[in-house]
Amino acid sequence: MTVESLLAEPVLRGRLLGGKAGLRREVTWCLPLAELPPPPGAERPAAGEDLAGIAVYAPAAELAAAPDSRRLLSGLAARGAAAVLARLQPGTEPDLGPLMRAADTAGLPLVRLAPEADYHRVGRLVAVKSIADTAHVLEYSVRVHRTLGEVFASGSGLPALARSMATLSGGSVLILDRGGELLARAERDRAASDAEWQELADSVHAKAAKARPHAAGAGHSGRHVGPARDLDVAAPWGERLHVVCAPVGVAGEPYGTVAVVEPVLAPESHALAQHRVIVEQGAPLVASEILRQRSVTEAEERSRDDFLDTLVHGRFTDAHELEARSRHYRFDMDARHAVFVVAMPAASAARAQAVQRAVAGVADAASGGAQSPGGTGPGTAGAAPGHGKGFTMATLMGRLLVVVAEFAAADAAAPFDAQAEKTALQRYGRWLHRLVAGRADSAAQIAYGRAATGAAGVAASFREARITLELSGRVQVPEVCGYAELRVFAAVEEAAASAQGREFAREVLEPLRRADGQTGNLEQVVLAYIAESGNLNAAARRLQLHRNTMLYKLERASRALQMDVRSAETQFTVWLAHRIQTLNDSLRVLQAELSPPA
Repeated sequence: MTVESLLAEPVLRGRLLGGKAGLRREVTWCLPLAELPPPPGAERPAAGEDLAGIAVYAPAAELAAAPDSRRLLSGLAARGAAAVLARLQPGTEPDLGPLMRAADTAGLPLVRLAPEADYHRVGRLVAVKSIADTAHVLEYSVRVHRTLGEVFASGSGLPALARSMATLSGGSVLILDRGGELLARAERDRAASDAEWQELADSVHAKAAKARPHAAGAGHSGRHVGPARDLDVAAPWGERLHVVCAPVGVAGEPYGTVAVVEPVLAPESHALAQHRVIVEQGAPLVASEILRQRSVTEAEERSRDDFLDTLVHGRFTDAHELEARSRHYRFDMDARHAVFVVAMPAASAARAQAVQRAVAGVADAASGGAQSPGGTGPGTAGAAPGHGKGFTMATLMGRLLVVVAEFAAADAAAPFDAQAEKTALQRYGRWLHRLVAGRADSAAQIAYGRAATGAAGVAASFREARITLELSGRVQVPEVCGYAELRVFAAVEEAAASAQGREFAREVLEPLRRADGQTGNLEQVVLAYIAESGNLNAAARRLQLHRNTMLYKLERASRALQMDVRSAETQFTVWLAHRIQTLNDSLRVLQAELSPPA
């Protein structure tokens, strides 16, 4: 009930003296001026709008005799009073001019009452109308809650809830998340683009966030239905809109906002009251639906991450489990897959999760069309190069992002093209690097294994990708590097894993390391000499040594090795021993990860 609707009653009709700007104030009760609680001060802490909804009843003569009528009315307005009802005494006609001007200044309606309108009559009128309005609101609230509850119970999701609220309100409905992102909308009499609706959602979110602190209540627990708020928002298409919104939250945690939107001149007071009921009844159901969807999403993500972890480590208990879970996640056992490992050492955990969601989101968006990663598309940071319906999953393992991508299904009719597959792997790796680099705000190293068939192929590709990533910290490689590009390490891996290989590397390199002393690292001297193809001056420049110092160190290295380092055979021997040792060091670091407990 507003002051405007109260003035429609015969006893009050046509008696407004001032404060027309406050006619939309809500009235819930009536109290005499003498019975009002004292204003907040030193003895009583501020209580906010402690007179909200109160129509203040007072003799007109008493108000006119107040020493400062402007201060009196502005104080009542500041405390949230709805109106001032000034009753004339029989045979008196006080000067109400100052009161009328003060009411206009404060925006507080000043109503003149006839002598027969005593407090009991006016108070009973306000109470009856307020109780009737409350009963009507409760009845309407129950109907709205039942309607929306049925939609929620059907499990139709947020779009269905938005459509039901739009049907009930006759306006458009927006459901936003905590960051202002548009989760669902239902349009009424307005066909705007997605970008325009999102821009409107941003404006609603910004204004609702400013209004929310004033509406915060204390002591809320469980599902929290915040009070509805009226906002005036400019639409991207140039129209002024009236928005009735309510916060969506669970256990005090904000989840978002639900809003009913109409042209600013369209809604009447009764319609706005209905809109407030709709958003306040809809907010807890929207919160429950968001919570349900979040729980389902988190459960799906945990299950997906567990499947991917089991897949790359080859830890399936039996063939039946592998087949069942592969069918659920549409993992083609006959297709070729490759594993990409992304290291973002400087990225925070939150940033790494954001990158993982971005990669997974692109994969999900691409799964409805386009080609497979082996296609010929150019590839950009926004779309995987030719990646279409093939299986792709991304998950975080510690601080590493692991991506498994399908590249080609087995086709007996088409000959296998190793070079085309290699090109596709390189293209996908470069695309992945662009995507990650644009979101990680830090350097990223991407390593990948060779594509192989089935679940065993994924485990083998992951092993190669991790070895490549570990080697990238020991030898110079590009930002995107595949296991096949480290041909030498791939070729000597079997030898490096054998006892003979390890003994060979130790026997060659140990004399150089023992002879280091205070003269510097002879192993690095010889390796620099080999890297410069035996060019003494170039090797000295690489190590920033004098030419004579370089000669002296090479002679000491020859004596330690008991071989002439200038010979090609000796250089090859040292080079090979160093590669085997480097690979062994990498495998030793990865041993626990690549062979985790079952």
